Amino acid sequence: MEVHGGSKDEKLIDFSISVNPYTPRWKDDLFKRCEKIANRYLYTEWLEDEFRKKFGQNTVILAGATEAFQIAGLSVMNGANVIIPSPSYGEYERVASYGAKNVMKIPPKGGIDIDTEMAFALADRKVKDGRTVLILGNPNNPTGKYLNFKEEITTLGNDGVTIILDEAFVDFVDEKKIWHIDHPNVITVRSFTKSYGMPGIRVGYVKNDEFKRHFEKYRSPWAIGSCGYAFVEFLIEDDGTFLKESVGKIRSEAKRFENFGLLTDANFGSLKVKNASEIQQKLDGSGIHVRSCESFGLKDRIRLSIRTPEENDHLFEALEKVIG
Repeated sequence: MEVHGGSKDEKLIDFSISVNPYTPRWKDDLFKRCEKIANRYLYTEWLEDEFRKKFGQNTVILAGATEAFQIAGLSVMNGANVIIPSPSYGEYERVASYGAKNVMKIPPKGGIDIDTEMAFALADRKVKDGRTVLILGNPNNPTGKYLNFKEEITTLGNDGVTIILDEAFVDFVDEKKIWHIDHPNVITVRSFTKSYGMPGIRVGYVKNDEFKRHFEKYRSPWAIGSCGYAFVEFLIEDDGTFLKESVGKIRSEAKRFENFGLLTDANFGSLKVKNASEIQQKLDGSGIHVRSCESFGLKDRIRLSIRTPEENDHLFEALEKVIG
């Protein structure tokens, strides 16, 4: 099993998971509702009409971005040429391996940044040989960089390439930078529970007209469970205040991380070190857990999330001792 961050030791301050350190004011009411309905079978379809009024008629609720990629790996990518720029979320390659004709990873540009130019050029060539799927995370994981390639993927979509656009962390990006696309060959994947500080509740969605029925057909029944169901109920009524306020705090704290050379558009980023695994172990000894980026192919980087000012103070103090 590949671990995507997180620690079994609950005493550590966990900077390895890219999650909002704040939670909404309705969290306690959410769990009361979760307990109340835990003795029932709950169907996502019962909530979907109201959900779509807020998030779009071409959306499908799923058990987080993970279920979206599971379904895409077994169907959308099956028999296709799949192109994945590196570094990127490990699930892309894992689910592509289920049945893709070819899985092509594009090496990083400058050692850390995804090479979108090379990925777009390869996708344009491979689509002539058959179905082609390009997977892009924006903001990218683990760098936290948010890019504007709307024009390029629109062109690829028009040429027949299917693009899976993973926007799991886009809620943390400055809204002035965010762009949107609505194209029949672009499947947008979104996640909620990272943004609301409750990743243990699995809720997300995909957005696409052409593939809408496809994801409805293959999603698991009851997958979001009682807490996920309750979360969607509260989300539909949410007025957006929590995200606006908490993301503002995170963006403010992100400026402090720049002193260590970590630049990000999201709520996490990568920091260059001499030996990622060694630094991770030393920080664990200081009560701080970070993510080694070795699984991304980056042995000289760790991934850090942005947490509360007090927790960030502990992190900076530990980093000063460990890496200077």
